[in-house]
Amino acid sequence: MAAAADVHGTVTQARRERHLILNLNYSHLSTLPSELVQGEALVFLERLFVKRNVLVSLPFNIAEMLPNLVELYLHSNNLVALPDEIGNLLRLKSLDVSCNSLQVLTPAIGRLQVLQTLHLANNDISELPPEIGQLKKLLTLDVMLNRLTALPRELCGCEALQCLMVDRNRLLSLPRELVLLQRLSELSAARNQLTYLPADLGWTDSLQYVYVDKNVGLRSIPVNLWLKVVGCNGCGLKRLTEEDDKIECRNSFQYGKHTPVFFPPEIRTVRDATDPCHVSSLLELSLRVAHNNQRQGVVVSEEDLPPDLYGLVTLPSGHCSQCCHPFFTQTYAKFYPVRELDAENNLHAGSELFFLASCCSRTCLLSYSLPVRFI
Repeated sequence: MAAAADVHGTVTQARRERHLILNLNYSHLSTLPSELVQGEALVFLERLFVKRNVLVSLPFNIAEMLPNLVELYLHSNNLVALPDEIGNLLRLKSLDVSCNSLQVLTPAIGRLQVLQTLHLANNDISELPPEIGQLKKLLTLDVMLNRLTALPRELCGCEALQCLMVDRNRLLSLPRELVLLQRLSELSAARNQLTYLPADLGWTDSLQYVYVDKNVGLRSIPVNLWLKVVGCNGCGLKRLTEEDDKIECRNSFQYGKHTPVFFPPEIRTVRDATDPCHVSSLLELSLRVAHNNQRQGVVVSEEDLPPDLYGLVTLPSGHCSQCCHPFFTQTYAKFYPVRELDAENNLHAGSELFFLASCCSRTCLLSYSLPVRFI
């Protein structure tokens, strides 16, 4: 009773004095106080903090009663879902629903057009809705400690995104569309199930910090990241089998006698300097022509190509580490063992992890050399 009285007094005072901030943390609330969402609501309220309560749901009229909310802090409650009406909080810039029991994220989240930070860590979310790509002003997305097996390609629509945290999920791969995020400066994807990364990851100057530690099946890191800050401890440790390849959609290239290195499924052919064949496939040549035509304004229709190939015309698998020309279904690979590059620190002595240079031709492959690091 005392706690209820304290909450009532706090809300009453906030209404009377027209507070912009209301702190209801640690108040044992199972629902938001009726004074907040009934009668003369606090329409002037801008920041609401309700950390470590026992909320199981939010009222459907939350946007109607609290239309000026800029920040909503719901960390550590028992929420299993957010109402669609959350998308009507049109001034909301920060939403924290970490440490709840969310199983789904409503597509209405895409209506929060001025949202800048979204914290969803430590929930039970198995997928993100494509509508999340509509958050054009989003700067930080934190979905660590969930059950994600994939990220939506539409995430590339978050054109202002600077920090993406997806650690401790079940991700098998990262969409190559992430390379379109021109302002992304930090990507953290540690402790997932990644076995390859997009070839162009690190292509942009903005991306400076990439953390993929403890992805034990990850064997290669794009050489674009060689001069960036990369966390890769605990990678390249798992002994993978042919059966793993059957389960997961990917292609592999045998490095040495016993080390398979994995590539995205769109890369159908991988060659190295020892391969006597150095002629591009007809498919690779055709995609080069289609890509160049599209860049010159000759539009390729989606009906003209299978969906996977059409996607490559608009967004190639990667760009040559030597000449920067795009490649699509075929690449020439050059491997630099991390254990040799970092022999002095001996941090990767037992790993089979490589920096991977991907080139468009054998000529480029033979010309390529790893840039010098300046410390």
